[in-house]
Amino acid sequence: MASAPILVGTAGWSYPDWENLVYPPGKTAGRLRLVARYLDCVEVDSSFYRPPTARATESWVRAVEGQPQFRFLAKAWQRFTHERSLPWTRAEFDLFTAGLEPLRGSGRLDSLLFQFPWSFRNDARNRDWLRAVADGFADWPMAVEVRHDSWLVDETFEFLRERRITFCNIDQPVLAHCIPPTAHATADIGYFRLHGRNNRNWFREKQDAYGGRYDYLYSAAELDDLLAHIAAIAARTKKTFAVFNNHKDAKAFSNALQLKAKLTPTVTVRAPAPLRDRYPSVRESTIADGDEQLPLV
Repeated sequence: MASAPILVGTAGWSYPDWENLVYPPGKTAGRLRLVARYLDCVEVDSSFYRPPTARATESWVRAVEGQPQFRFLAKAWQRFTHERSLPWTRAEFDLFTAGLEPLRGSGRLDSLLFQFPWSFRNDARNRDWLRAVADGFADWPMAVEVRHDSWLVDETFEFLRERRITFCNIDQPVLAHCIPPTAHATADIGYFRLHGRNNRNWFREKQDAYGGRYDYLYSAAELDDLLAHIAAIAARTKKTFAVFNNHKDAKAFSNALQLKAKLTPTVTVRAPAPLRDRYPSVRESTIADGDEQLPLV
């Protein structure tokens, strides 16, 4: 594999449907600490919906004190990516970034991810919005995810390279004008997000169940194919993140452990026993932590 490290994690870490698979039900306080025992990083998902508080992010830093190599990524508040009818204000910028300062100050935050929707297409108005985001957050480590294939032009990558902004490669359902898996590297940090391939639910506004859009389990063969893309990114970066967003029923956690095992075949990868019972595919490449789930301590 590439000499540069590939860090594997999930988008979010606290989901009700991960109970009894990744962690026991009940208190949520110890979930991050437990997840950090298995994975290399997590992507903060809640920051997309509302600005985090400094108190919360300080608690996250404390939760992973025993894992000095563990890293955070954080999704930008949707005010900067989805609510584009009016420019954001300085007060909104300050509100959002103040809550992230403990993560940045601890040296744990490797990237702030601006995830734009498929409807964000490559036109003059949206290029202006992207430029404003890049200028406004120039002092922060940035990554940009776009989903419409109109952005796959040289000008996009030149823009990102000039500003040392990471292009976030993705795997998503191959539907109309959806970006396919790529291996672009535009900064020192590489990024690949795996959303699953649930074609049926991808564009549905109303889901039958929470997380239905991301209800997908990658096969070993699919992971092998995507690992080739991730390794190509890692070969041209100093560090690369592979983040699974197919979070329904802890499928992301299962696939993340499978990928870790593929990256480090000589290293033992442990998995929660209930997860191995649920997903035979992860059983083949991991060993159980025991007959019982690890305690939240």
